[in-house]
Amino acid sequence: MRNMIRGLFLAAFSVGLLSACGPASEQDASPSTGEAAQVEQGIGKTPDCAFNESLAEQVIWSSTCAACREVGGDGSWPNGSYGRSGTLYMTCCGPNGCGSWQNIRPVCTSC
Repeated sequence: MRNMIRGLFLAAFSVGLLSACGPASEQDASPSTGEAAQVEQGIGKTPDCAFNESLAEQVIWSSTCAACREVGGDGSWPNGSYGRSGTLYMTCCGPNGCGSWQNIRPVCTSC
């Protein structure tokens, strides 16, 4: 009987302690400043075209060959590979022309 009362007391004490202190929780990982800025600017987000519009894309290539940086790219070029780097842009085009070009991701091609 004594052991049962001791067990109930310890269980009640543990529940009370956890209730008072609250459960342990992990902090949410907030995006880095660079990631937050990209999300805010819409970088990496393919434009959502209306049903009567088509998706247009263009790549602006650098004039020189160097180590490419494909952060957020399709993975076809490992970071630091030698090539001509560029930036992929996309927009929606319809009967009234095209919208503004959106920066999608860095790309790379051979020299």
